Amino acid sequence: MNEAEKTIKRIQAQKGVEGVIVVNAEGIPIESNLDHQRTLHYTYNFQQLLARTQRVMKDLDPQNEASLLDIQTEKNNILISTGKEKYIYVMLILQPSIHLVFI
Repeated sequence: MNEAEKTIKRIQAQKGVEGVIVVNAEGIPIESNLDHQRTLHYTYNFQQLLARTQRVMKDLDPQNEASLLDIQTEKNNILISTGKEKYIYVMLILQPSIHLVFI
């Protein structure tokens, strides 16, 4: 198991984490602990939102890029991170009262 897989497993094990989805550059989920239908639903919708967010950021400042999108709703907190590797992003679905601390 490589370092990325270990990190994903550690995040999935955190209390309050409902799901972790890793998506490649083509928008295909390459890892998820959610059922197939829910994984596709989240991936499709949030990929579009992330692309729009990145376009807005480029319009505001061409030298800047969005690297983390944090969406808080009544039911969930959703974090979408593009990280350093722009061709992959990670989506976390959290319970609303959970705040993760990574050490």
